[in-house]
Amino acid sequence: MGFPKLTFPLAADFGNTKYWIGDQGPFRFGEAVTAFFDGEDFADPGEDRETLLGDLELYLKVFGNYLQPYIDLGEITDEMGHQLKASSAACTLNYGYHIQPKSAVLVERYTFPTLRDFLYVELGKAILHGNAPRQCRLCGKWFFHEQGERSLYCERVAPGEAERTCRLMGARAVFEKKIQDEDTWKLYKRAYKKYYARFMKGNMSREEFKVWAEQAARERDDAIQKLELTPDETVQMAIINQLKEKLNDR
Repeated sequence: MGFPKLTFPLAADFGNTKYWIGDQGPFRFGEAVTAFFDGEDFADPGEDRETLLGDLELYLKVFGNYLQPYIDLGEITDEMGHQLKASSAACTLNYGYHIQPKSAVLVERYTFPTLRDFLYVELGKAILHGNAPRQCRLCGKWFFHEQGERSLYCERVAPGEAERTCRLMGARAVFEKKIQDEDTWKLYKRAYKKYYARFMKGNMSREEFKVWAEQAARERDDAIQKLELTPDETVQMAIINQLKEKLNDR
């Protein structure tokens, strides 16, 4: 991530959605703590790094739990919550303006004595805005996640790959697992290959193939929804057979 080198005491100007450190920035809430999670040494921690990392992971687990999945630390206990509520970050607060080329932004100016205090507040601000570090399900490294994003994989080159990213390989793995595990996806992929071959041979126009593909996807999703609503194996088999007929009725 390349977060800049920090020295303490540190003054940071926090606005509504971003913040500045001196003339550096703007940064998104959660960028600094994500860089720390990912192993960047952008400041002398002033305490044991592993201890601080553990504290921040606990912080994320308890207060960012509704933003899951981020990390897997097991069940949240009352003791965890009490432990964090009893802790606090030391800082002073004032107000000021951060001057931009065509405007001035009113900011809360925090001054932090240590890295721990800065990261605690920065992580809290991130969680309040729906941002947080997320651990890649493929390579295990941390990446920055903003509110509304759904990806469980980072954009780094995947392990064992020359160019393809974890996000690309992860999406492919999920798709392949669906095909392996679900009869609906197996039928859909088999039918798709058959009709695509017809299109490539000129036995089906591009528009005809497009219409078929859109209808096939709807039939597939409808069958999946019906299967989820019934535990009866006889009914499930009937749904699968019906899907097979619909996917191959041309």
